[in-house]
Amino acid sequence: MSAIATNKPAKSRRRPRWLSNTALLLGIVISVAFLAIALLSAFYLPHNPNVPRIPDRLLPAGSPGYVLGTDVLGRDILSQLMVGARTSLLVGAGGALISLIIGTVAGLSAAAFGRIADETISRGADILLSIPGIVTALVLAATIGSGALTTVLALSAFFTPSFTRVIRSAAMSVLQEDFITAARLYGRPTWFILLRHILPNVAGVIIVQFTLFFAAGILTEAGLSYLGVGVTRPSISWGMMLNEAQQQVGISSPLAMWPGLAIVTVVLGLNLLGDGLRDVLDPRLSRRGA
Repeated sequence: MSAIATNKPAKSRRRPRWLSNTALLLGIVISVAFLAIALLSAFYLPHNPNVPRIPDRLLPAGSPGYVLGTDVLGRDILSQLMVGARTSLLVGAGGALISLIIGTVAGLSAAAFGRIADETISRGADILLSIPGIVTALVLAATIGSGALTTVLALSAFFTPSFTRVIRSAAMSVLQEDFITAARLYGRPTWFILLRHILPNVAGVIIVQFTLFFAAGILTEAGLSYLGVGVTRPSISWGMMLNEAQQQVGISSPLAMWPGLAIVTVVLGLNLLGDGLRDVLDPRLSRRGA
């Protein structure tokens, strides 16, 4: 008998979902570039961004020694953008991180510790949401003065209630699952269920919300600095650069173009990163794609 050779098709390796997510990949590239520039600014700057050089004022982009030109006082635009990236990183990430910590604790507590805790935390979040963020920033600026710390505190007060509500909603969904009922039947305490079962299952939501609030924090900080209640010199932010450039728009439009372009690019990148992470980490979307 002759053996019949059968050619079995080779099993194709399944491509990771994140590699096929264009939005996520683009968001990663922009976010990594933003982080690299922000970190580089702590060790290297082409020029001192706060030292005026009147003979070099309003030089166009591409001038010798000034890649992006200079402002009305002869200060290097590229150096200011690099320092502004570091400020945006510290302020945006700081506000989002504080909101993440407080909002996660409050949201999990509201979901797991009964009706009284839920009503108290939820109504407190509603009260804070009813206060406009700009009002909070103005009050803090009048109390402790404008600056990076004021902006971080204002962002934290503005974002924490929203973070709390999102985490509470996600935790309430997890609490309806059968494995939570089984854990309670085994006599597991509430704190153990929160840390062992609920927190890992809402970790994806926390990561996604952090990236989105990070982007919103950068945008909000730019708006507050533009209005004069955020970051001020000698610190530098992109919103402050827009504020200083508004009077020179008719003379030198790139003064406003460069910080505006930086804000749009970074905020877009972080939003793409958040949307991509949501698509990859959401188990319902994973099952649907499969």
